[in-house]
Amino acid sequence: MKSIQTLLVVCALWGTGALAQGGQADMRGLTVSAGGGVEGYSAGLAPWIDPGVAYGVTVGLKPSRLIGLELGYSGAVNSIDGSGAEALVGSPELVRNGGQAVATLGLTTSRLQPYILGGIGLSDFNVRFGGEALGFRDDTVGAVPVGAGLRFYTGTVSADLRTHYNVLFDEQFAPEAGGVNQDPLDANFVQGNSYNATLNMGIIF
Repeated sequence: MKSIQTLLVVCALWGTGALAQGGQADMRGLTVSAGGGVEGYSAGLAPWIDPGVAYGVTVGLKPSRLIGLELGYSGAVNSIDGSGAEALVGSPELVRNGGQAVATLGLTTSRLQPYILGGIGLSDFNVRFGGEALGFRDDTVGAVPVGAGLRFYTGTVSADLRTHYNVLFDEQFAPEAGGVNQDPLDANFVQGNSYNATLNMGIIF
């Protein structure tokens, strides 16, 4: 959450400076973008899952300079860290593939535009390379992404730096007590959420 708060402050300061310099941008239309960054986990999931590589592709539509709607694919690969136990099973990984629908609200109409976002998403989690022996399992998980970002527009090209905090729900991929023979009905699942920060480059049509 601190990273989101910091980005909001930076966005507000940069956006104010851009407004002072003037120069609105007509950023309306369809944008296709792709990029990557880092994804990690918080609370009870943080000790078990290391930060990893995130990537994604987004199609966005802006009917006005301030309001945007996006549909996107995102994925990530994170190493599972069982406090040394992972050495017994190899190099276990948690692979996430998902999609999300997001609405964005710009805070200025300048070429350097800070914005906030919120939406809904669904991801498929797959465990690889022995993570099942540590109690992890494949699962489908819902998420509510909330966050902030900063876009820069120049001609038909955009650059977008953003961060989300994803509130996970129906999360059952990381039981507190491991073991491949554990009955899922008896498992207590580790609670936590995820976060990511990405830089995306786009083309405006």
